[in-house]
Amino acid sequence: MKRARAQKIKALKALPGRQEKKLQRQEEILTAAFQVFAAHGYEATRIDDVARMAGIAKGTIYLYFPDKERLFQAVVRNLIPKQFDAIVNTLSGSPRELLRALLTQMHVNVVRNDKVRAIIRMLVAESGRFPQLAEIYHQEVIVRGMKTMRQVLERGVADGSFRKSAALSFPQIIVAPGLVAMLWQILFATRHPLDLDAYMKAHVEFVLSGLERNRD
Repeated sequence: MKRARAQKIKALKALPGRQEKKLQRQEEILTAAFQVFAAHGYEATRIDDVARMAGIAKGTIYLYFPDKERLFQAVVRNLIPKQFDAIVNTLSGSPRELLRALLTQMHVNVVRNDKVRAIIRMLVAESGRFPQLAEIYHQEVIVRGMKTMRQVLERGVADGSFRKSAALSFPQIIVAPGLVAMLWQILFATRHPLDLDAYMKAHVEFVLSGLERNRD
């Protein structure tokens, strides 16, 4: 995560003056907003708190985000790694390679991501009172992930790499072990740590062995 943030800052510095400053300020706001949301939850978070954390005037935040809900949406969108965008936008490689890359990115940038786990904790705790929060995460993360997963599965079935299965209708089955790992990290990791490297390898092998067509 430190490397990804360093690359993002480096990219921002390469932009022209005014645009660079605008994007840097937005990144500062999103960083501060995440910290406040994670510490206090959605309901208790105030724009004043975010402004204080970012060291800026409250009105500055409204130049970028019209309300707290839009700010939360931007925080969630900001969690999506650029590597995932690259895979989604190009979909280059064999279906097997793509599926392995997608699952690996899930484990590296979601399951092991402290920020994502903090947001998930908040969603579990507060989406009953604020259902729009779960909908934001669903639209920004889940829908995109499921669409891409389905595209990869369909390509694999079309070229004979994968057998046709119910996973085409329910790609959630493919990512389910990753969600279990995330919940394990949230609930049990302190006293019952999981070997995440071995778990990721087992997840990928389990999925591929279940999907690949029998060559015998």
